[in-house]
Amino acid sequence: MKFFLENNSISITIAFVYMSLISSCNLFQKPENKLSYPPVWKYNFSVGYFSSINPILYEDKVIYSGLDEKKNDFSANSTLEAFDKKNGRLIWKWADNIPESFDKFKHTDTWHIHADLLYISSGWEYAINIMNGTTRFSHNSQFFGGKSIVGYEEVIFTRFTFEDYSRETVYFSKSDFNWNELIAFNNNDSIRYYIDHLIIDGVDLLIPVLRGRQNFEPGELIFLKYNIFKKQFTAQDTIILDKERNRFIDAPPVLTENSLYLSLNGTVVCVNKNNFTIIWQRETNGNSSRSGIMYADNKLYVNTEFQLYALDAETGNILWQIDSSAGSRMQEHKGVVYYTDGISLRGVDAVSGEVLLEVEAPSRATDDGAFFQPVLTIDHENDRIYTASYTHAYCYPTLR
Repeated sequence: MKFFLENNSISITIAFVYMSLISSCNLFQKPENKLSYPPVWKYNFSVGYFSSINPILYEDKVIYSGLDEKKNDFSANSTLEAFDKKNGRLIWKWADNIPESFDKFKHTDTWHIHADLLYISSGWEYAINIMNGTTRFSHNSQFFGGKSIVGYEEVIFTRFTFEDYSRETVYFSKSDFNWNELIAFNNNDSIRYYIDHLIIDGVDLLIPVLRGRQNFEPGELIFLKYNIFKKQFTAQDTIILDKERNRFIDAPPVLTENSLYLSLNGTVVCVNKNNFTIIWQRETNGNSSRSGIMYADNKLYVNTEFQLYALDAETGNILWQIDSSAGSRMQEHKGVVYYTDGISLRGVDAVSGEVLLEVEAPSRATDDGAFFQPVLTIDHENDRIYTASYTHAYCYPTLR
């Protein structure tokens, strides 16, 4: 914004009022003072550096993962702590902790909640009463360690790669971690299977399986659909991939009413979820393995280590792109896309791509290493952002 003053007689008082108005607009433009956007509340875990899960919202609570004690070698046991989401008051601390040193809950893994039980994995699997922080069930084996859990009501699923990479497997259980094999793929010297993500779509489980060829010739993306009620596979189809994209699904796929969006090694692919045909593909500068992809208001947002893109969800056309860096998963709220980018909490206008907010973690004022973690969750009902630095939990107001 610029004003051109042609009358030199304008008073210093008016100029001062103008500067005051400009400084009051820092919610809607990039703040000059990167500590100028104060949180609603903050909590110091007082355990040194720690890594949290994406904060979990449940009724009046927000749940972070922390450490049970301070250790300089990062071997402290991981735990969970629930806070009043309005004021940051500690409600409960998990009655147990992860017994294996260096084993932690991971922000990239998913979890499932049913009947007040949180199903979550570190290296062991736990069903934790989310109301009081006590453990209902646990699975004391590293065999299923550190994988995402998805579920429909009391049925939960996970996937596992054998240590020697000989086998890729999907398992299911009825909430007590008595795991049963649902489907498995055997690897060999010429073919390698990858199952990185499981997707719940109503009563169906979608399983994207990458079949990559070890000689880097064109691979295949196999889609399987399993009906949880019928307990049977109801669909299977295959898409041929070129040799540049036959290895990894970078980020969790995004599902809409008719489409499935995937990021494959720097290329975003839109697939018709009913017949598994490719609708469009879009190359990006970098991959989205950290911040992922997000759908909102018929736009698909893709954040790589170099650029943030807004794509037309129907055509894949680029609507805008800006310089960015990857961090947390993105979330949209009232026309603003929020994420952490490694240093700052950012808010970007969803329509124009204008950066509205870029604020550093307050903890960096006294500890330069205490920047924002790649975790972020939005309470859409109460206009609140929950994130964490490597020393504190934070609750911020949304911009709108």
